[in-house]
Amino acid sequence: MAVAAVSFLPAPLEPVRPALLTRVAPVTRLAVGVAWLLVVVLPAGPGVPLMLAIVAVLAVVLLSGLPLGRVPTRLAPLALAALGLGVLTVLVNPANGDPTAPAVIATGPLRIAAGSVSAGVTIALRLAVIALVSLLVFAVSDPTRLADSLVQQWHAPYRFAYGTLAALRIVPLLAADWTAVGAVHRLRGLEPRGVRGRVAAFGRRLLVLLVTAIRRAERMALAMDARGFDADLPRGVYRPIRVGRLDVLVLAVGLAIAAAAYAFGR
Repeated sequence: MAVAAVSFLPAPLEPVRPALLTRVAPVTRLAVGVAWLLVVVLPAGPGVPLMLAIVAVLAVVLLSGLPLGRVPTRLAPLALAALGLGVLTVLVNPANGDPTAPAVIATGPLRIAAGSVSAGVTIALRLAVIALVSLLVFAVSDPTRLADSLVQQWHAPYRFAYGTLAALRIVPLLAADWTAVGAVHRLRGLEPRGVRGRVAAFGRRLLVLLVTAIRRAERMALAMDARGFDADLPRGVYRPIRVGRLDVLVLAVGLAIAAAAYAFGR
């Protein structure tokens, strides 16, 4: 049943063709992504996130190697969240109550100032940049490669790097378990009826999922202990990742884009 449920989950968004960013070490993309996020959250107008969003879209299309037909579907939830938060910011911004501020819309009780529109657009663009940067940093390579790169290049502790990797690997399994538990309950005739029935069904599924997650975490912890992740011993490298000239070039260009966006977009 769990295997059948996995088929209903969306396939992982991974590169389908070689591209420039697929040849770069994951920590290089992570460093550029952190720099972009730091710039985009600094106090500034919509010009800074707009410039970074345009560059990020071009990077996704030209340099990521990701299947472009599936990218909009994956970004749709964050796009809706960005749109909703932007509209909410426009409606509740304090600038709307300032009679001296220039108004874009003034109809009856509704008054929207130009500053409110700018603030709403800025918030929406910031969320768009966060979504695109996350895609470029994490979807371009396998999470195992990211953990290997953190250990080899940044000398991150094994417990932190591979513990985080194990947690990321569990998330799709939990989604499959949730679907499988719901299917089993329906086969047993436990169809929820009414509000109370739906709440009870949700509680049953949540309890089963919690027990399953604890058991899986215990098995994974024992497996990691058996492989020596609990011991501070020197280790060899099975999948070596090297930083070369291309990484230096990507890092320099990425930092230059972040600096230029902040300098000219304010």
